[in-house]
Amino acid sequence: MTPKRALVIDQANTFTIQLVRDLAAHGYRVAVFAEPGAPALRSRACHERVPSPPWHAQDEFRRRLFDTVGQGRYQAIFLCSEPILETLLPYLERARGWDAMPITAPSSLKLSFSKNQMLALADAMSVPAPRTIVPVSEEDVAKIGRELGFPIVVKGEKGSASQHVRLVHRPEDLVPTYREIAGRERRSAGRPAIQEFVPGPVYSIGGLFDNGRPLRVLAHRRLLTFPREGGRTVKGVTERPAKLLENAFALFAALDYTGLGHMDFMHDQRDGQFRFLEINPRVWGSIGLARLAGVDLYTPYAALARGELVASDLRFREGVVFHHLSREMKFIRRHPARLWSFLRDCLDPRVRSDFEWLDPAPHLLFT
Repeated sequence: MTPKRALVIDQANTFTIQLVRDLAAHGYRVAVFAEPGAPALRSRACHERVPSPPWHAQDEFRRRLFDTVGQGRYQAIFLCSEPILETLLPYLERARGWDAMPITAPSSLKLSFSKNQMLALADAMSVPAPRTIVPVSEEDVAKIGRELGFPIVVKGEKGSASQHVRLVHRPEDLVPTYREIAGRERRSAGRPAIQEFVPGPVYSIGGLFDNGRPLRVLAHRRLLTFPREGGRTVKGVTERPAKLLENAFALFAALDYTGLGHMDFMHDQRDGQFRFLEINPRVWGSIGLARLAGVDLYTPYAALARGELVASDLRFREGVVFHHLSREMKFIRRHPARLWSFLRDCLDPRVRSDFEWLDPAPHLLFT
C-alpha cells in the first residue's frame, strides 16, 4: 500500500511542530518545506526535510516550491503562512499538484488579506466589530484619537498582530506609533487603521469549511497572550459561546470559504457582544488544540481535497486548558513573575502542553 504523503509549507512558526506531529499520527509521511532552522524541520515526525530558498528571493522560492508540489504526489498540502499564500495566489490555478489543498476562491481570499475590507464585510453582515477609522493622512490621526478616546489601537491592514498591532495609552504616543505601523505596512501598500479599544477577553475560533459550510470547528478563550496586549495565545481554554459561533459562521459563509481558516473576536465586557477582529485564511497558531479537544481536522480535509462530500460534525470538548511552551518561554523572559504559575501548570495534569518529551528538539532549539 502506498503511504499517504503530506506537505507542510512553513516559514519559521512553532505551531507547525504540532501540525507535523498530528499528521504523522494520522499515518502521513510528512515533508516540510521551510528555510533551514525552522522548528518543524527538527521534529522526529518530519519524514522529509525540503529546505527552501530565503523568502526574500521570491522567484527562486516560488520555483522550488512549485517543483516540490508538482513532483511530490501529495494527498494533502497545508500552507502555514499568509504572506506565502498571498504571493502564490495568482499562480495556483494553473499549477500542477495544488488540488491537494482545498482553497477559497481568489476573490474572497484577496478580501480576507485586508483587515480593513474584512471589517467592512462584518459591517455589511451585521456582525459587530470595534469602531474603526482609516486615516486619510497622518494629519487625521490625532483627531481620530480624540474622537475614539484612549487607550486606542493602531492596527495594520496586513501582517500579524504581534508585528502590526499596537495598543496606545497616551495621546502623545499615537502619531509616532501610527508612523511605525505605517512603515511596516509600506512594502505591502497597507493602510493602517485606528480602532477603539474593546475591554474583554479574546476568543479564537478555527475550523474546516466547504464553500462556507462549517465541517469541523473548535474555539477557545485566551487566558494569557504574548505580547501581553494583543498577542498570540500562550494559555487558553476551550469554550463554546453560541453567539461567537454564529458570528464566525456568518463571515465564513459570506466569503464562501473553503479549507482551514481561523478568526479572532473580542468579547466586549460592556455589552456582551462578540466583536470581529480579523481572519487568518490558513493553518492557525493553535491548530494543535484540535486533537486535544477531540476534533479530527485531517481526515475530512483529505476527503475534501479528493472532492468528496463531507458531513458536518461541530462537536468539540469544552474546558480543555492548554499552553504553548515556546510562547511561555518568551513571556517569562519579559515577565519573570510568570515562572511560578508556569511551573504549576507543568505539574497540573489538567493543563495540556504542546511539548513532548519524545520530541523535544524543536522547542529546545527555538525558545
